[in-house]
Amino acid sequence: MQSKFILVVAVASAFAAPAAAMTYDENAFRTIHADFQTQLEEAAALPAETGSAARNAAMLMAAQNNAQERLVLPCLTDAGQTPAAKALHAEMPALLDGDIALVTALVELYGAAETAGQPDTARMAERMIWHETSDIHMLYPAALRVGAMTDAD
Repeated sequence: MQSKFILVVAVASAFAAPAAAMTYDENAFRTIHADFQTQLEEAAALPAETGSAARNAAMLMAAQNNAQERLVLPCLTDAGQTPAAKALHAEMPALLDGDIALVTALVELYGAAETAGQPDTARMAERMIWHETSDIHMLYPAALRVGAMTDAD
């Protein structure tokens, strides 16, 4: 009897998950962006090449965060409204170019911090690199898929 109950709960959860996935916590998205931006701006005060690399990464991060909040967030928070999905699809090449530039700058920051013996800054850059690459491989496809589901309706 207990196994049937577990099966029913599992099936119900499977049907509930797509509905829950149609909403996205806009505040969490913006908070992560603000936190990364603050960390880069603090690192920009570091001396020499590390500070210079952090300033460059901070500038690129600000532009990329703005683009993501303008293009990706509406697809996820508005459950993939067709205009938002079409805008994201049209702007995807520029969005990816921004990610490549940002990841390159973060790699440069990582290298400068490693060379300068600043392991905390290097780890920070590494976390941001992983975050940005996960945006490319998971967040953008998810946003496009939500848009595609809406277009199919």
